[in-house]
Amino acid sequence: MIPGLAALAAFLWAAKSARDSSMPELKVYDGYWMMLGAALAVGLVAPLVWRWRRERSLPLVVIASVIGSVVPLTISALTHNLPIMARLRGSWILAGADSVGPALIVGFTCLWLAISDDAG
Repeated sequence: MIPGLAALAAFLWAAKSARDSSMPELKVYDGYWMMLGAALAVGLVAPLVWRWRRERSLPLVVIASVIGSVVPLTISALTHNLPIMARLRGSWILAGADSVGPALIVGFTCLWLAISDDAG
């Protein structure tokens, strides 16, 4: 129950940070894109590692959430012909990636601990 509540709190923090950091006048919604990318990545990895023991599956879920949150920003950089690191740094400083990213990682980690079965 505690990991589930922690996951809920982290996801609410990520959603609030994404909303607060979005810039509709510039059409910058990096936090929302990060949330979508991380959810898709974890959603793709979860069925593959569901039957594994937590010790093996948890790192892959964490890696999927990190990669999934960065991929939309990388795609945006490539689409707009920007250097990838400059785009990531700009999102980190201006568009809330500094609070959305860690909240997503903590959220998916706690969610996995809450729902995964330790039988393997």
